Amino acid sequence: MAIGNKDVEVLSEALFCYYFAIYKKGKQNNYNITLWDNIQNASDLSKFTANLGITSMVKNVNNDPAFRSRIKKVPEFLANRKFFWANALESQMNAFFSNRKINLSGNYIIMRADMIPSAYDPYRAYDKLSAKVRGKLGFRGTVDKDKWNPSDVWIFTKKSQDFLTKFIRLFNNQLLKQPEYSVKMMEKLNNRIFLLFQKGLLFPVSLKAPTGSAKVVFENDTTSDLQKVVKYDKLEYTNGNQDAKIKFKVDEVDKSNGKIVRKDYIKGSIKTKTVLSGGARLEIEAGGAARYGSMGTENYQYLIRETDRTGIASLNDIRDKKEFSDLKTKYWGKTKGAQWLARAEYVKHYKKDPEEFKKFIEPYTQALFQTVNPNLFDVRAIGNPRSVAEAFLNKTHAGEVAIAMEFITNKIMRDATTENLFNLAASQGFGAGVSKAQLQTRIRMQKQLGRSLGEEFEEIEMDNSKKFWSSCFYLVLK
Repeated sequence: MAIGNKDVEVLSEALFCYYFAIYKKGKQNNYNITLWDNIQNASDLSKFTANLGITSMVKNVNNDPAFRSRIKKVPEFLANRKFFWANALESQMNAFFSNRKINLSGNYIIMRADMIPSAYDPYRAYDKLSAKVRGKLGFRGTVDKDKWNPSDVWIFTKKSQDFLTKFIRLFNNQLLKQPEYSVKMMEKLNNRIFLLFQKGLLFPVSLKAPTGSAKVVFENDTTSDLQKVVKYDKLEYTNGNQDAKIKFKVDEVDKSNGKIVRKDYIKGSIKTKTVLSGGARLEIEAGGAARYGSMGTENYQYLIRETDRTGIASLNDIRDKKEFSDLKTKYWGKTKGAQWLARAEYVKHYKKDPEEFKKFIEPYTQALFQTVNPNLFDVRAIGNPRSVAEAFLNKTHAGEVAIAMEFITNKIMRDATTENLFNLAASQGFGAGVSKAQLQTRIRMQKQLGRSLGEEFEEIEMDNSKKFWSSCFYLVLK
């Protein structure tokens, strides 16, 4: 029985719920993965949870259609790859139940995020808030709920269910009726969720496949003295692929004094990932090339432009060259405004006539490539692209993003732009410009290193910060 990506997602989440209930009830000695061999349907599942005394905790999982349709795949899922997931789930439980910051003294009900009842579903509040955000400060796109809170599994108590039910009702009746969106609206929701976690009443949990012994990481903990500071490292816009990679490094820094606690503890790339059917995304790869998160075109197009436009100005200098006047007429009617990326126009013309598009766009693609490299883009170095024309489509889009980032003139602003992209993709927050907090932390870091502040600090305008929201607190098991 084949196990696909969606199967892995649903089964890893649902089984985390069952394992959590088994460990919370202390029923490990009554459980063995061979029990799943005899669970073929919903009736068998009900008997299984009743025998273990965990039905009240996992009733939402028992009724989860996505899991029910995959019950027969559980034995293979747990045993595959030398019992990888069976061992991973045990490792996750050991890490979760032994962590001193996690207070598990209550009576809990656990479920996949997709199964949270609407009355106390925090994502419903987010959906309504994100609709208010749309159009605020010139942003017309949408931001996936996972960028606010990417938790796969939520663990509730009756108290947290009741609290959220009342809060969301109040939220809908009062806050959402205010005519203007305010950052404080989202902060109120975030603060309530973090408060419930501190009291041991609520746990939003994001699950990653462990690469060794599982560990718990607390993301967006507002009480922490530590802060992630992202630095632009270098650009890779080279032959041999269809993308561009914006290399970055992340320091963990003490917010109060600017001391680097862990230097370069995350290293990765923000990579252009272009798929005709799904648009063009930026995807973060970090930690052994594992996916860290991604964002859609409207999101990063907005964040780059509204943080620093000097790189986009360099891109437009290339477009303004006399030899590209025909392309300007055909593709670039809106590129001096918010829609500075021209991919939508490229795709439209590519679909009409791929070969004609390739012939038309190639000189411009080479101009982008040679702005960064001494040589020409050689499509033959890619290997086996789906088509030469599509390779040029992707490399052109990648080049526009590359120029817009590499040619930001102020180093601090280039770092801040990279940080804003990272924060959204990694579910840390959504905001453009450079905030006072971002700048102050970097000033403290310079002073801690005994360096004087260069003119790059003096050039930064503080009034260009556009913060929509900070992402919500969640735990990561990885």
